[in-house]
Amino acid sequence: MDLGNLDWKTGKVNPSGIVPIAYRIAKENISAWPVIVDDPAADTTVAQYANYVGDFVLVAGKKWEKIYSTQGKGKATFEPLGEVDSKMYTNKGTLSFPDISDEARAYAKSAANGDYVYLIHTPGTPGRYHVIGDKDLRVATSISGDTGDASGSAKGITINLECPSVTPLPRYTGDLVTSDGSIDCATGIFTPTAG
Repeated sequence: MDLGNLDWKTGKVNPSGIVPIAYRIAKENISAWPVIVDDPAADTTVAQYANYVGDFVLVAGKKWEKIYSTQGKGKATFEPLGEVDSKMYTNKGTLSFPDISDEARAYAKSAANGDYVYLIHTPGTPGRYHVIGDKDLRVATSISGDTGDASGSAKGITINLECPSVTPLPRYTGDLVTSDGSIDCATGIFTPTAG
């Protein structure tokens, strides 16, 4: 499902624009995971995060799917204090799609019923990509919608993602292969597919 051309019909009530801030892939299409480094003290600007070292290795022919979202709602967060005994955190993400189109509804349904790993870019900070997803634990989704016709609020569908983990929201600095090119997540540099 390609949401790259999702129509924006919210008009004047939503000024934030549409940008690609996230990617996802079905967990079954990941053949090997990078290694999590629990102490990212060397990078003091993101000391509250864990780091993935290495790349996600995908099943042959599979690629990350680009997700378009409104800039104001797309975000990644985590609960800084989880259970003390098991050192669990809850890593969270929010994606918000303009209007309540068939495409957005279909996407919400697939997110709720599938088992996906999400990669969310932190707006305004090149090289800040964070992973919501775990080898063993499913990302739970909750879906809400707004018709936008009462108080001037924007129409749209919002998807909230939650996944427990033994680390806070892990930062990913490996490569990301999509249908139209690849991204070096350490630098944010995009290289289009040749041809």
